[in-house]
Amino acid sequence: MNESISFFGGGNMASAIAGGMQAANRLPQTLRLVDPDPRVREVWAERYGATCIATVDAPACESDYWVLAVKPQQMKDLCQAIACFQGSDGGAALSPGARTHGVISVAAGVRIARLAQWLGHSHRYIRCMPNTPALIGRGVTALYADEHLPEHDKAVAQRIIDCVGKSLWLSNEDAMDAVTAVSGSGPAYVFRMIEAMQDAALSLGLNSEASRILVLETLRGASELAAQSTLTPAQLREQVTSKGGTTAAALEVFEAEDYGGLILRALTRAAARSAELASLD
Repeated sequence: MNESISFFGGGNMASAIAGGMQAANRLPQTLRLVDPDPRVREVWAERYGATCIATVDAPACESDYWVLAVKPQQMKDLCQAIACFQGSDGGAALSPGARTHGVISVAAGVRIARLAQWLGHSHRYIRCMPNTPALIGRGVTALYADEHLPEHDKAVAQRIIDCVGKSLWLSNEDAMDAVTAVSGSGPAYVFRMIEAMQDAALSLGLNSEASRILVLETLRGASELAAQSTLTPAQLREQVTSKGGTTAAALEVFEAEDYGGLILRALTRAAARSAELASLD
C-alpha cells in the first residue's frame, strides 16, 4: 500500500490485521504502532517492520490513515491525546490548515459522531467490526461509513479488511450493534458450545482427544455444509432428525430449555451493551 498507516493499539485484532496485510503483501512502507506494552512493540518491530512508540506523538499522527484499535473505554483518552497533536481544541474543531486523516475504528459501540467530537469533524471516518477468526484469515467484518465518504477511503479500508476474511458494508450505523452481537462476539458463543460439547463427551466416556476431534470436526463440517448447501439450516436439521431417533431426543431437550429463546436473549443483551458503550463519556 502507498498510504502510511498508524495503528493505535497493537493487541490481538490489530495484530491479526497487520498479519493479514503482511501475508497479502499489503503492508505499507510506513507503518507505525503506538502501544504501551514493550513486548507488543518488540513483536511489531520484528515481525512487521513497524516504527513503534509507547505513547502518542507527532510522527504517529502524521500517517495518512489511523487505525484505532483500543478498547471502547480507552477511546476518548486516545482521541484526546491524538487531538493534542492536531491543533484542535479537545477534538471539536481543527485549526485552519490542519491536515485531515482517514480514521478506521475497530472499537465496539463507539459511534462516528462521538469520534468526530473527540478528534475533529474534518477527518474521514470508517467503523468496522471484525472478529477473532481474523487471526487465521477467516474473519468476517462489517464496515460502515457516511455516504459522503470518498470512495478512495472506502477502497483503502476494503483492501485492509479483505486481508483477514470476508466483509460487508452496512447502510445504517445502528446495525453495528447487531453485528457486534452476532459476529463480533459470536466466536465466544461457539467456543462456549465447543467447551460444553467436549465436557459432555467426556462425561459420556470418551477420552479428551476423541472428544476434541469429534466436536471440532463436527462443528467444522456442519458449518461448511450449511455454507455450501442450498438448503436452509432448518431443512438441514430436518434431514438429520429421524422421528423417534437419537437426534430428535437431543433436540427435544434443547426445545424444552427454549434454546432459540436463549440465543435471542443473549444476542439482544450483547447488542444492548454495544449501544450502551456508545454513551460512554
